[in-house]
Amino acid sequence: MATLHEQILKSRLNGILLPLSAMKTEKDWGVGDFGSLVEWIGLLSRQGTRILQILPLQETAPGINCPYSALTSFAVDPIYADVSQLKDIQNNEPAQEFIQSIVHKINEWNQAARVPFAEVKKAKLQVLWLAYRQFLSKEVSQQTDRYRQFQTYCQSQAAWLDGYKVFRALKQFYHWQSWTEWPAELQNYHSEGVRTFEKQHHEYVQFYAYIQWVLDLQLQAAKAAAQEKGVFIFGDIPFATNLDSAEVWAERENFRIGWEIGAPADQFSQNGQRWGLPAYDWHYLRTHNFDLWRRKIRRATQLYDIFRLDHLVGFFRTYVFAPGQEKGGFDLEGDQNQIDRGYEFLKMVLEESGGKLPVGEDLGVIPNYVRRMLVDLRIPGYKVLRWEREDNGYYREPRHYPVASLATTSTHDTETLRGWWETMDNNERRNIWEMISAQKTDGHVPFTLENERAILRRVLDSSAALTLFSWQDLAGSLERINTPGTVGDENWTYRTECTAKEAPVKYAPQLAMYRQLLKETSRA
Repeated sequence: MATLHEQILKSRLNGILLPLSAMKTEKDWGVGDFGSLVEWIGLLSRQGTRILQILPLQETAPGINCPYSALTSFAVDPIYADVSQLKDIQNNEPAQEFIQSIVHKINEWNQAARVPFAEVKKAKLQVLWLAYRQFLSKEVSQQTDRYRQFQTYCQSQAAWLDGYKVFRALKQFYHWQSWTEWPAELQNYHSEGVRTFEKQHHEYVQFYAYIQWVLDLQLQAAKAAAQEKGVFIFGDIPFATNLDSAEVWAERENFRIGWEIGAPADQFSQNGQRWGLPAYDWHYLRTHNFDLWRRKIRRATQLYDIFRLDHLVGFFRTYVFAPGQEKGGFDLEGDQNQIDRGYEFLKMVLEESGGKLPVGEDLGVIPNYVRRMLVDLRIPGYKVLRWEREDNGYYREPRHYPVASLATTSTHDTETLRGWWETMDNNERRNIWEMISAQKTDGHVPFTLENERAILRRVLDSSAALTLFSWQDLAGSLERINTPGTVGDENWTYRTECTAKEAPVKYAPQLAMYRQLLKETSRA
């Protein structure tokens, strides 16, 4: 029987990129949750969408909205809990009273133009705590089947959950102070001081395991709804976590503390980019069978049907800055050495994927051997229309993309399709429009529904097994998800302009066009 990996690459499927946090519904608290996911799956599946990319779900610290700068590689952010579906708030008077006391705020958040992460997360954690108290009194005390299910979950996820739940409790206990500033006896996960803390605060530590159990149940329900409608959930594995993360604290041997990941110098940064994220100890990882990453891949296969390997080139060679170093360098020199490490890693990914499909984020300055290896291993890489050029400078014909690839019009880090189209140089527009339409032009080609149709059609006609459009590209919107290299309230707080129920009316022409295009290109 063919694996999911094989099935998808033999098909011609189209997906929509829409961060879970951006999925607006009538009842959400200002941020898309797992209930929102079910609604948007319903809407998009009716259009013919077969893949829904939702970006990383990892938990972030207060004040950090970027999911690629997480405090864990494994735990899901509590902000995605659908409060209305929490079993332990039913017949829970304190929880119901609390929710009623903030109804005006919930309504305000629901109408907000941007995602109000901080306020919503704080409120949801309070509701989850009240739900947990009910769980302790009704389920744990009576040793019910639900309590036994929770125990089974904790045992099955122990490899990451045991360290995470203690770390998370300590973060709260020390008011989000970095673990590097905690008392010395708590800075090492394997210390007696940590064991004592865990025993003394057992119920509180278990609260963070309870949250993950609840979130997993809700995500699995959403995935079941997606499977019923023939939709695959496409998630993400960020390349790194923060220094102040559960894995660095609990499994420090996998990292080079003091070393920092970044990018080489370019026209925008004379000394290269410093990302503020700790470097991996690749020698340790390779000599220990990539154990940490094996667990990350296994976790991804539990959460998603398809998963994106962020910063793929970093598995071959990582640009790092040594402590006190102004200019960095690659942690591994020599093409063959880099090829060997990358091959070992990607073979491990395929071993652990359980037949599910990995996708490599191979954007930017990438050695040719990386893309050749992706083709050989049948792992799709990215083909972003605006960046695909022939040696002569002309845009590459999408029908020449490899079958094992993902063709798209934009990413979460770029302008939307419309934003790119309306700001590009006339010469560029003339160049790409000739490839798209086979028509000569002076470059004055406006972004109309008809011209948008021609652009999307060209991508859908590509040889790539997977094609993907952001929701904004389909809607013809200018609102982007993130602007790299900037810090501000606009990044990662994008919300759809309307709910899943309102979208078929608001975007009727665009959705009708989309449905027809999928039929015409055999991607329906």
